[in-house]
Amino acid sequence: MSYAPQDEDGFGRDDVVRLTGVSRETIGRVEAFLDILDEWRERYNVIGPNEGRHIWRRHILDSMQLVPLMGEDVRSLADLGTGGGFPGVILACALADRDVAVTLVEKSVRKAQFLEDAVRRLGLNAMVSNQRIEDAPEGPVDVVTARALAPVARLLPMLDLWLKPSGRALLLKGRSADEEIVHARETRAFDVERRSSLSGPDGQVLILSNLSKRAEQSCG
Repeated sequence: MSYAPQDEDGFGRDDVVRLTGVSRETIGRVEAFLDILDEWRERYNVIGPNEGRHIWRRHILDSMQLVPLMGEDVRSLADLGTGGGFPGVILACALADRDVAVTLVEKSVRKAQFLEDAVRRLGLNAMVSNQRIEDAPEGPVDVVTARALAPVARLLPMLDLWLKPSGRALLLKGRSADEEIVHARETRAFDVERRSSLSGPDGQVLILSNLSKRAEQSCG
């Protein structure tokens, strides 16, 4: 494997297994993905050259922590702005033994080609949608994920397009998460749960649901 099994601080694949309970088969798929990622990184810079220093904590654990938050009945998932594969490809690796169709949404042609290569070589139940997130999808999904994509207020119109009314959005956020929620609720009502991130003290996972609710419903 091109990337080391541990980050420079000693955190590694065994810690991911310990904290998330994922199978060794899943970790094997993740390691195979990292080989593909490193091949493409050297040619096209799909991920920064220094990201390997903390790949297991900042990228893999950060992505994998979303799996238990999805629920057992999820059958479809869309990752918006997948980029270098986080969290979308990592989630597809974890969900490979479940009947979950994963859509990786990426507008960059080069990154979409990278994702298609990874999906094909890993045999994942995933498809790559090379389009703008703002463009309508073929159909809404049960779960939408997004990481470092946009503030919550800007994400809401995108979620309206991609998410079923009964679905949930899992958003990986940093220290601005609470401020983003306050701002988004100035024009829109929705339900939100907050979970502390496993990958860093400043991170949060926001679980949004009931996005069809409008701001006037919460008044009075």
